[in-house]
Amino acid sequence: MFSGLKTGSNPKIRRNKIWGGQNGGILVYNSGLGCIEDNEIFDNAMAGVWIKTDSNPTLRRNKIHDGRDGGICIFNGGRGLLEENDIFRNAQAGVLISTNSHPILRKNRIFDGFAAGIEITNHATATLEGNQIFNNRFGGLFLASGVNVTMKDNKIMNNQDAIEKAVSRGQCLYKISSYTSYPMHDFYRCHTCNTTDRNAICVNCIKKCHQGHDVEFIRHDRFFCDCGAGTLSNPCTLAGEPTHDTDTLYDSAPPIESNTLQHN
Repeated sequence: MFSGLKTGSNPKIRRNKIWGGQNGGILVYNSGLGCIEDNEIFDNAMAGVWIKTDSNPTLRRNKIHDGRDGGICIFNGGRGLLEENDIFRNAQAGVLISTNSHPILRKNRIFDGFAAGIEITNHATATLEGNQIFNNRFGGLFLASGVNVTMKDNKIMNNQDAIEKAVSRGQCLYKISSYTSYPMHDFYRCHTCNTTDRNAICVNCIKKCHQGHDVEFIRHDRFFCDCGAGTLSNPCTLAGEPTHDTDTLYDSAPPIESNTLQHN
């Protein structure tokens, strides 16, 4: 991993192959800058590019693909200009924007992802101009409750929309996410089942498994369904055999890296 882009540093990183890292590809943090152009960034265990803590780099014409986690993750007031990048076939969101961040994404292609194209959560926002977002499994663009973005001339098309399809078919969202992904949709808690602020339940489980219970809508955000995961007191009637996972942290609270981007 390139880890020296911090505290106002402003390097140029051009025409490299950055791959196979057990962490991420490039990390920009603590008000780091930098111009990152024409690189191929792939097969890293965590995000291809991290932008954190008020950093503001320029990423242009990179290919960021086949990551075992997300493509680009922007956290904690991160900014940046992301322009004309191809971001594809990543295991998690092509671009995840969170915690008061505000990047500009312009003329990128975000496609063939195994989760969402772009997800924006936790008081973040973004300017999206002229991007093409297509053929991502969960869907193209997801905005959590309270998120507002500026959009112009984007093409969000031909995504697989697995989340909306699962909801419309009455399925538990855990069936499409397991505990390795965090689909963004409405989530709830069940006071009858003594769920805590560390638990989340999808809308179909609320309707079926928790019918007649004292339930509460929380918000539209990233999570996986604890009911489907089999970690609540009553078994899920929608998800089939539960997976006995012991860590059911959803990612709708202010995210930390160990939640949002699972360390291997």
